[in-house]
Amino acid sequence: MDKIKVFFDDFTFHARVMPIIILLMPIIIIGIHSGIVHDSWLEGVVVSSLSLAFLTITSKIARNLGKEYEKKMYKQLGGMPTTIVQRFSDDTFDDVTKQRYHKKLNQFEGLALPLDKSKETAADDQQYISATNILRNYANSHRDKEPRVYQELKEYNFWRNLYGTKGIALSLYLIIFIREIIIKGTVSLKELFLYPYPDHIALIVIVLCIVFVVFFVNQKTVKQKGFDYAKTLIEVCERIPVNIV
Repeated sequence: MDKIKVFFDDFTFHARVMPIIILLMPIIIIGIHSGIVHDSWLEGVVVSSLSLAFLTITSKIARNLGKEYEKKMYKQLGGMPTTIVQRFSDDTFDDVTKQRYHKKLNQFEGLALPLDKSKETAADDQQYISATNILRNYANSHRDKEPRVYQELKEYNFWRNLYGTKGIALSLYLIIFIREIIIKGTVSLKELFLYPYPDHIALIVIVLCIVFVVFFVNQKTVKQKGFDYAKTLIEVCERIPVNIV
């Protein structure tokens, strides 16, 4: 894993490469178990090179798939999470806190965030987007002071991209599942649980992966991570110095 990290920056590795590694993990396990990957220097170099090339290409695909879902998510939610949590209609922050944050952000040139819920309009979303950009730029340039923002951003992008590759993952797992059934024939549950090793390891790994992807890699998780990041970013208002305005 450390050798792979050398070729990617920290954000790319956690947000784009890790989803692909998780997607490929059952295939890697099955390959090792089946003796496909042998312990030789030449083959190790070849496999490492091919894996690096594959990860580089598919990490970009994972990001693109994740971004495509993100657009749909924003449409379903009615805006970006960072925009939503700044609205008075949202209860992530109480009204007094929002007024305090809005008042502080209004010191930036061009911002005129509403200070009263009765005066908030749909047009204010553009103000919230601009305020988000200011907070994001500040957090990115002061990562040492705002480490939680960076961690939440990586977490959100990881789950977003992992969800984006869900269809590919299930397709791969289904192909391997069908292949195992064709090779092994019908397997009874008794045989599967009592005598899993060595013949049925691949089948068990794939079934477990299918269960994980179906039940845990879902829209609810991505949305939750999106709002976790949004809340953490907006809380930067507590610490952003007035003298930088």
